[in-house]
Amino acid sequence: MRKRPFLLHTRLLFWADGMTIAPWLVLVHPRARGDRGLIAHESVHCEQMRRTGTVKFWLLYLLSRRFRLACEVEAYRESLRHHEGGLRYFARHLAEGYFLGITADEAERLLINGV
Repeated sequence: MRKRPFLLHTRLLFWADGMTIAPWLVLVHPRARGDRGLIAHESVHCEQMRRTGTVKFWLLYLLSRRFRLACEVEAYRESLRHHEGGLRYFARHLAEGYFLGITADEAERLLINGV
């Protein structure tokens, strides 16, 4: 069972619904308040930071497309458990929002099968 991070609701996060800052802190835009899929997604990132270490996580996330892809696929697969029918929606976000160089079809396959 994952530890629940502290959720800080802020409008300063205007480019996304949520963002994990540290293993214990997640920023959430008020429009996404109560979105269980988003909280589950960000909780995966918290766990990834715990496993990797916060500084190492951020360095790898920013510099390694392969690491970023693996992290986001793991997190979006958890989101899908809370949003049935969201496969195409999440695949499009994965393909377009993270500078991964993949198509929505490729993202969909990754979300179904894993990395």
